[in-house]
Amino acid sequence: MRGLLYPAVALMNRLTYVKKFMLIGVLVVLPVLLSVNLLFTGINKQIEATEKERCGVAYNLAVRDLMELLQQHRGMFNAYQSGSKHFGELLDQQRKLIIDAIEQVDQVDRQLGERLETTEQWEEIQNDWNSLLGRSEKLGQQANFAIHTDLIEKILHLYMHVADVSGLKLDPGTDSYMLMSVLVEKLPVIIETTGQIRGIGTGVAVAGKLDIEDNLRLITLTGTLEGDLIDLGRYSERMASAELQSQLLTLRTSHQFRTYSFITDVRQQLLYSEPLEADPEKLYAQGTDAIKAAYDLYDAQVPMLNELLAERLESLQRQKQMVLGLAIIATVVILYLFVAFYESMTRTILTLKEASTKLAAGELTTRVQLHSQDELQEVGMFFNQMADSFSQMMQERKRYEEQIVYQAHYDPLTGLPNRALLADRLALAITESIRRDQSLAVMFLDLDRFKLINDTLGHDVGDTLLVRISERLVECVRGEDTVCRMGGDEFLFVLPNIGGVEHARETAERISEALTAPVQIDQHKLYISGSIGISMFPGDGTDSGELIKNADTAMYAAKNLGRGCYRFFDQHMNEKAGQMLQIETSLRRALEREEFTLYYQPKLDLVTGVVCGAEALVRWNHPTLGLVPPSDFIPVAEELGLIIPLGEWVLRTACKQNKAWQDAGLAPLRISVNITSAQFQREDFYRTVASALEESGLEAGWLELELTESVVMNISAKASVRLKQLKELGICLAIDDFGTGFSSLSYLKHFPIDTLKIDRSFIKDIPGAPKDTAITKTIIALGRRLGLRVVAEGVETKEQLAFLASRQCNEVQGYLLSKPLPADELASFLEGQESIAIAIGGKG
Repeated sequence: MRGLLYPAVALMNRLTYVKKFMLIGVLVVLPVLLSVNLLFTGINKQIEATEKERCGVAYNLAVRDLMELLQQHRGMFNAYQSGSKHFGELLDQQRKLIIDAIEQVDQVDRQLGERLETTEQWEEIQNDWNSLLGRSEKLGQQANFAIHTDLIEKILHLYMHVADVSGLKLDPGTDSYMLMSVLVEKLPVIIETTGQIRGIGTGVAVAGKLDIEDNLRLITLTGTLEGDLIDLGRYSERMASAELQSQLLTLRTSHQFRTYSFITDVRQQLLYSEPLEADPEKLYAQGTDAIKAAYDLYDAQVPMLNELLAERLESLQRQKQMVLGLAIIATVVILYLFVAFYESMTRTILTLKEASTKLAAGELTTRVQLHSQDELQEVGMFFNQMADSFSQMMQERKRYEEQIVYQAHYDPLTGLPNRALLADRLALAITESIRRDQSLAVMFLDLDRFKLINDTLGHDVGDTLLVRISERLVECVRGEDTVCRMGGDEFLFVLPNIGGVEHARETAERISEALTAPVQIDQHKLYISGSIGISMFPGDGTDSGELIKNADTAMYAAKNLGRGCYRFFDQHMNEKAGQMLQIETSLRRALEREEFTLYYQPKLDLVTGVVCGAEALVRWNHPTLGLVPPSDFIPVAEELGLIIPLGEWVLRTACKQNKAWQDAGLAPLRISVNITSAQFQREDFYRTVASALEESGLEAGWLELELTESVVMNISAKASVRLKQLKELGICLAIDDFGTGFSSLSYLKHFPIDTLKIDRSFIKDIPGAPKDTAITKTIIALGRRLGLRVVAEGVETKEQLAFLASRQCNEVQGYLLSKPLPADELASFLEGQESIAIAIGGKG
């Protein structure tokens, strides 16, 4: 909404209040004037339409006289040509009347013809009449009747055209409802139909015979006339004005009686009488009487219509005057109120402006007193309150500034110094160390697997853990040392004026020990560790940036050692970091360049002494670095999101290789493939595994998927279904690094696990280490009790092998049996496995 208002607000902000009010005044008055103009235009259009209707009524009134005379002339001429000399004597007199009527219409046409678009039609009618006069004596009876009828039809069309153009047919007035329809549509047609019957009937009566053509015409015309009389009655009864109906009732009844009488006599004396007995003069008089009654009805309604139109004109003129008066009053009132509003507003604004100017100049006693009772009065009250509070605000300003400085230099969650304050303190510590010629240590701490806590328990628990950890860290250092939170789960320590490396080592050990104690948050007992990197001034750097960077590098080296430890920086770490950067850059194209290969480490069945399986281990054959171990590039692949395509490649390649060994005649063995959490959590993981088996042709029972404890513990409901689907497919499922993850073992009960792999960290010191020995015994016993196959990895000595065999461990793998081998070397190894098994002390 603010975006839409921005242009208008920007315009108003550029104007003074005088210009603002002038602009608004114009914008207020303009719509009023436009509205008045629209009303005037509408009323003027109605007045013009009504005046045009009156013109149409006047024109058609003149046309009505001409049409009546022509109809009479047609009847007389038809009777005269049939043999009645009486009608011949009347024709000359009738033609004089028609000529006078034509002159009258011609005069009206000169006045209104252009407006009503009638001149062309009227001139054609005049020409047709003159033509009729010139040749009527030479034409036969039927031709004369047809020419008369055609001329009358043209006059009737002229009549209808005038009604259309003048708006008589479309008159919207409820007061004249159906009156127009009677005048325009019904009465002229009824009169013409009656006139045709009178002309034909009179001619038949004079001739004394009725031919077939006249018979059909009379039947058709009398039927049409009878239907039109019924419609006329319906129209008259539906007139909006009951008063009009009452005034016209007598004339309408007379017309209906005379017309029905005429129709009845025509039928009885002409159509159904044999021989004909009709009196031509009497029949003509009856028709004329019916037509006259119709014209009487017509002539009675025309004044009514003129009166209604006159009343409408008068009403419209009154409306026009009233609108003009109201517009003038409204405009005066609006201008009056607007000027008063302008005066009130500007006076108040000037008062506030003067007071603000004084307050800005330092006159804190300035107050305003406004007489208005609008929102500006509240502004004045707030101005006074502002002046009262200004001195108090000045006193509080210092406290706010101190708070802002604190927030700019301290972490809001833990209260520890942040990056900005660290930079100042480290720079000061370096300067002091140079002055005193003493050592300085920078320690970079990153909490291990902190993201897992955030993801599983939520950020609220993670924030609480950070606060507790920060309290412990402060207790591990001296008062002059600085503990800073760099962000997330990273902390930096500045230890100035220390005795040397040993002092830094002791502090790092105190920190590591403090982190090992569990942290109780609500119902959760959390265990955390941290990886620490240490750089020393001046040996590892002479400025803040270099010391922090090298401490960070050493911290990553500590993580690579297995986390939960500390490392001092050495120059080799920078080389390693550069190598890791090179690895990250090259890893993005490694799959496309087919630089990866699979090595396979065999597994020995301690019961049969036969190699029963192999674990597929990916290696990167880097073009310049050579063979890169997984520990160097797998974390980078996970971070870059490349672990998904890489893992799929490993799965498909291992399946194809196992099938190739079987096709080559080697004894079938189970191939194990490590699956990361990112792979397993994907919706399409099941389809990927099924597709790999289908493409390779390998039976599902010869594939084993290895998942770590942490992956299994975080399996969702959907992923649990996916695990069962894999099991139903026939695939074996193994828990890798068992014993190093979560302590809960409930997943062994709920998930379809086949194999437990004891982590090498428990195997390397057995049987000499009592704790590792006890843990190993427990895992083997647990697996046997649950019906699971137990595999020990990292077996390197015969003593370890003998111990595991004595505890009935199912399988072993390690360098005692074989290091990981390429595919072709493993095939050779399998061909000579009997001698190898005997060599390490297994059964043949």
